[in-house]
Amino acid sequence: MESMTGFGKGVFQKEGFSVTVYAKSINHRYLDVHLKLPRRYQLLEEKVRKTVGEYLERGRIDIWVKFSGISPVSREVLLDLELAKRLKKSLEEMKDVLGFEEPLSLSDFIRFRDYIYLEEPEEDLNALWQELEPALRTALEELKAARLREGRLLEEHIKGYLEELEDIAEKIEGLREKVRERHIARFKERVEFMLKELGSQMDEVRIYQEVALLLDRFDFAEEIDRLKTHLVHFKEIAKEPSCGKRLDFICQEMFREVNTLSNKAQDPEVSKYAVKAKDLIEKLREQVQNVA
Repeated sequence: MESMTGFGKGVFQKEGFSVTVYAKSINHRYLDVHLKLPRRYQLLEEKVRKTVGEYLERGRIDIWVKFSGISPVSREVLLDLELAKRLKKSLEEMKDVLGFEEPLSLSDFIRFRDYIYLEEPEEDLNALWQELEPALRTALEELKAARLREGRLLEEHIKGYLEELEDIAEKIEGLREKVRERHIARFKERVEFMLKELGSQMDEVRIYQEVALLLDRFDFAEEIDRLKTHLVHFKEIAKEPSCGKRLDFICQEMFREVNTLSNKAQDPEVSKYAVKAKDLIEKLREQVQNVA
């Protein structure tokens, strides 16, 4: 079992620079990857997303990449000399027209940056990936390991809740005949009273047929059987990878069965156990929603 929360870090170092990748995950219904990449690596976004998908199937994943040091590929300084010449000529004309006596200097030209610009050379994407990939995979491996460690703790909590639910299901099932007998006794009293009061005006056979139908409505055998089946199915699914969404669905089904059998039984003892069962299922679901 794997949790959806965790953190990992990876570092790639080379002479003159280093690449650090941080990977963090939290709960999410699907795999939702968010990237914060330096400009240097932005063209590798699709590769990064694909690599994340190799390790993880569910959760919100935040990936931060930090580049430190000097790029192995130097930027070039380019000059637009024709623009610089026209600028010099314009400044000289302005100096003459306005009557400035100070001579023009290099600092006067440096204030105008339009003719000086830096050009980023075209990067080799394969070379960039060789810088980023090792740190990214290390971060994802650490994140995966953290999620598995957290998953083992979740599994222990879930196991405890399942054992309590199984015990409650057995106790409710053990009350089935007692509940049935209580309803029979209650209906018998009513029928006897009605026969006594109304006498020949009532069809006795018809009355007992109706009683039998009512007793069937109060029988929660199917619900308790389905609840126990869901518990067995839950344990089987929990052994499989990426089981969180399916386990959450089973929790919803278990809650529905407990609610239905409680309504059908109309018995205070069953209701008491049903309240405990629903509380346990809610706690179980809170844990399951952390499962990848």
